[in-house]
Amino acid sequence: MNTILICHHDPAYLSLLSDYMRQNGYRVETTMDAEQVYALLSERQVQLVLIDAKLHGGICMDVVRRIRGLYVHLPIVVLSPVLSREEQLYAYRCGCSDYVGVPADMELLLARMEALIRLVAADEEDDLPAEFMLGHLHFDGVHHQLGEKEISPRESALLLMLCRHKNKVVLRSQILQTIWARDDIYASRSLSVYINRLRHYLEPVQQVRIVPVRGKGYQLMERI
Repeated sequence: MNTILICHHDPAYLSLLSDYMRQNGYRVETTMDAEQVYALLSERQVQLVLIDAKLHGGICMDVVRRIRGLYVHLPIVVLSPVLSREEQLYAYRCGCSDYVGVPADMELLLARMEALIRLVAADEEDDLPAEFMLGHLHFDGVHHQLGEKEISPRESALLLMLCRHKNKVVLRSQILQTIWARDDIYASRSLSVYINRLRHYLEPVQQVRIVPVRGKGYQLMERI
């Protein structure tokens, strides 16, 4: 579950945003105090910041600039009812990742947030290992090779995700959003097909198996 930090001067709108984000599966930290933003970021693992451009004293862009200096890859979305073209350009130059007018279309805001979080997660995944030994089979996630068999890019991405979280449950929703970029019945059926294919490929490896975890997702289990 991703955590977001919302900093807004209006308590009513802050409450509205927080409730909506929680209903859509986010952990939410809130503050009306710009100075508290830094303390919360140091204490919590936050995946995105929503910040009000009209904070008291006009200090929003100072806050954005300071956050960007401390957290290079953290997505920062600026919220504002009205920003001129020059103000929007200034916001981006200070380090904001996106600008959303308010009152915001909540569904659209959520989609833009999810896109930013996925981009950062993808960059972080690039730094993780892409080769694994699954029993006697060597898996190369870059070249889509499992032992002597060449597998499809999507099969490779799915197996790589499971390998990187070996012996841990990977949520079905997380797999769908990361690899299929959507979470609907068609993508879900497709995922089931790909899981069955991977299970078939791994049948010769007795100590490795992909296990469904009811109501959650899948787990690549390896017996030592």
